[in-house]
Amino acid sequence: MSISNSNSIATADVVRQRLRPFGIFFEKSLKDLIKGIRSHNETPESLHELLTKELDQCRKEANSPDINLKTNAVLKLSYLEMYGFDMSWCNFHILEVMSSETLPNKRVGYLAASQSFHRDPDILVLMTNLLKKDLKYANKDDMVKVGIALNAISTITITPSLARDIVDDLFSMLNSSHAYIRKKTVTALFKVFLQYPEALRDNFDKFTMKLQDDDISVVSATVSAICELSKQNPWPFVQLSPLLYELLLTIDNNWIIIRLLKLFTNLSQVEPKLRYKLLPKIIELMESTMATSVLYEAVNCIVKGGILVEDDYDTATKCLECLDKFCQSQDPNLRFISCNLFYKIGIINPQFVADYDALILKLISDVDISIRSKSLELLKGIVNDDNLKLVVSALLRQFVNEEMVVLNNNTRKNNTRREIPILIPNSYKIKMVKTIIELCAMDNYSNISDFEWFNALLADLSLVSQDLIEARDLLGNLIGEQLKSIMIKVPGVRNVTMVSLIKILSTDDVELKLPSILKECIWSLGEYSSLIENGDVMIKLLLEKSNKLNSETKIILITAILKILCTWCNGNNITIMSVRDIVNTIIEFMETLTLSSSFEIQERAIEANEFLKIVKESIDESTNNDESNNVEDLPMLLTDILPSFYNGYELKPIAHGTQVQLQRKLTQDYLETPFLNDEDWNNILKQYNIDQDEMSDTSIDESDMEHIYDNNSFEDNISDASSHNNELGSDYDDFDKDKKDRKQEQLSNPFYLTDNNGKHPNEERDVFSNEGDSVHTNEQMNMIKVKDSLESNIPIIGNANDIVDSTSDKKKKKQKSRTKVKKFTVLDDEVIVQTDPSSDVKKSAVPSSIKVKGGGAIHLQTKSKLGNFDFTKDDTSDQNIIDADELELDKIRQKFQVQSLDQPEVASEVNGDDGDEEVVIIKKKKKKTKSKKKKKNHSKKDEIEPPEPQHE
Repeated sequence: MSISNSNSIATADVVRQRLRPFGIFFEKSLKDLIKGIRSHNETPESLHELLTKELDQCRKEANSPDINLKTNAVLKLSYLEMYGFDMSWCNFHILEVMSSETLPNKRVGYLAASQSFHRDPDILVLMTNLLKKDLKYANKDDMVKVGIALNAISTITITPSLARDIVDDLFSMLNSSHAYIRKKTVTALFKVFLQYPEALRDNFDKFTMKLQDDDISVVSATVSAICELSKQNPWPFVQLSPLLYELLLTIDNNWIIIRLLKLFTNLSQVEPKLRYKLLPKIIELMESTMATSVLYEAVNCIVKGGILVEDDYDTATKCLECLDKFCQSQDPNLRFISCNLFYKIGIINPQFVADYDALILKLISDVDISIRSKSLELLKGIVNDDNLKLVVSALLRQFVNEEMVVLNNNTRKNNTRREIPILIPNSYKIKMVKTIIELCAMDNYSNISDFEWFNALLADLSLVSQDLIEARDLLGNLIGEQLKSIMIKVPGVRNVTMVSLIKILSTDDVELKLPSILKECIWSLGEYSSLIENGDVMIKLLLEKSNKLNSETKIILITAILKILCTWCNGNNITIMSVRDIVNTIIEFMETLTLSSSFEIQERAIEANEFLKIVKESIDESTNNDESNNVEDLPMLLTDILPSFYNGYELKPIAHGTQVQLQRKLTQDYLETPFLNDEDWNNILKQYNIDQDEMSDTSIDESDMEHIYDNNSFEDNISDASSHNNELGSDYDDFDKDKKDRKQEQLSNPFYLTDNNGKHPNEERDVFSNEGDSVHTNEQMNMIKVKDSLESNIPIIGNANDIVDSTSDKKKKKQKSRTKVKKFTVLDDEVIVQTDPSSDVKKSAVPSSIKVKGGGAIHLQTKSKLGNFDFTKDDTSDQNIIDADELELDKIRQKFQVQSLDQPEVASEVNGDDGDEEVVIIKKKKKKTKSKKKKKNHSKKDEIEPPEPQHE
């Protein structure tokens, strides 16, 4: 029974062997694999189970000695590789299939090699001889075999060593009598030139002679190869310009014309003289042809090739008229690439696209979001002071309105209409916000005639940006910088801008939804705090928001609070008790910041806290001595010293990059230069009526310093300090007297602005409750009033839930009666240091290849040595390169020997720097007697022991 079973099995194997040459397999073929994948595509688990099972089966078939079965396994693995399965483990099996004599098997092997060999370039060394063998053309039957090999060279990742080995064989095939082989050879040489530019330098004439080939397919392949090579290095092909121009005049193949126009685009970028020769021919071509692809490529050659110049309005008009037709097309791809060329023409000269505002506004509302995004870049060329509001309104409507696309299904039976909403991604909304800000800020706000409208626009953009989570920080910084810039550059609308700042600050949860905008807003509130009348309420609002601010904003907040306190304390009719309450509140806040983890916050908080503590002591001392509670009783620290910190110079806008350039030119003198010279010091003393002798009397000498730091006389030091303060009391009395005189002078001055009723609004209501709580209810929050240019107050509700009332009824009537918007003066940037733009701009390195994370990633762009190759040098000595390749080949051979199963034991010693290897082969023998073993050991040492190195 067993003998009959074995005979039947042997007979079945014989039958399978006989049927396989005819394409009949009893194993699963690629067609069966595809059917199985489609039938198990219900759940990912079932599909994964099937693919795992098929991979195991392919591994068994790949190890089979049958070449047909091995080919079938390699073909299925090539298909499974598209599902993400690695097939580099079967590279040796692929080499076996490539070496098959049958063409179907060889084709499958080269296909798998193009998919798998990029993961292991070392395998290319083993296929060099196979390629050289397949490239030999003996008879007509070898044409298909040669074509398969040439096609593989065009798709496989070529290494420099492989390119050098096969380049001679490829050039010999350029003279083949078959156009099919010549065409394939030209495309294969393109991949070789990228890795071995010396071949192009030495055989340049042989390669370019194919531009005059009799077969049009060979000419097309040569033009395409030269076009792609010119993208890497166009200089060697400039000398072919006469030949290529003659080919452009005589050829009537649209595909070759397109490739020639692309080639001239690359060449004209490095050779400007081509413009005068090419432009008339390209214009003539645009007028004679009707092919859309040729028209677009002609316009692209004029624009990207540098043929269009700034003052050539005739050529620009012809190009734009052509692009205008493309933008009216129903093809979205044609509209998109036309928008791209529109943008490039606008960069050359914005006046070129100024007359196409209606078209660009139409593209903004296109159905395709990608076209909308590209058309946003065209708005800079059409925006002016007349249509800015129209453009911005069209963009803002896209944030609110839900747009629909109507699809008509017209058939014989029924006509149906279906509306599909257009989904606008957040990336496009972010780009819209950035574009709106750029359009308004162009040329130092030259297009803005109504800054009140711009302030309202920035407030609306701040609300819109809160929903764009991906770019909250970026958009908040942009909007905050614009508010800050308006405060600095446009003095006429500072009161209106202050209204917008307080409105943004009073928005609910703005510190959580858009925290980056608060940094610039708080800085502006502090810098221009003179516009705020009741600064105590403003300080209270800032302190309530402070708990949720980030560290960068808190750094600005500390200084801003001090500036607002300084301005408010030096206002009219401020009671000393209200000042003391607000100082106590600020001190409590600063003490919480002294323990911050940020060193900058901690340092500023400690400085401000210590200063305010001294102010508090001075206020307490003055209130104990005088119970009048008048503002004149404020200490000099608040009336003179604190304002001197911030009011020394008028803040002006400076050009971008000035601070960086200024810091580079600063020199350190290690504090050797005094802050004040003798003349300035004497002027200060004369201003306060202080003699130099008095200052010397009140100075402390070294003996006094030793007495102060003596621990044994601490109580005496306190008494001495108190007596010393009493001596200086007369000086402070003089300063207070001068302060009263200045106040009296301000009251008598008719040009000094006061409130309409002569009283400060804070006297009519209580600003803070007596409890001094840091958190107030909405009913207790008072109105923040901003000074108006018409001597009227603009009330801003401190509560975040209330609406801002920016003007009075009388002012609204005046605005309705006005026909023209008032023009405001915009300050120009102060140029302190001549900036060098080239020094601050960092060139971004363009990656040579797009890499994907993960091992064995496929590079979308192969690395090339042609870009940096110098064709002027003629280096004929390649011996060093050949030696390096031989060493590399030896290493690869050793690598494969280690991976082999039948490897003998080898011990090697490698000298590090010299690269010389000494191999000691140890042979194991059977054990013999002791006497014979000793003799063998002595003789073995004499034979194997290497000689001592000889020193010169």
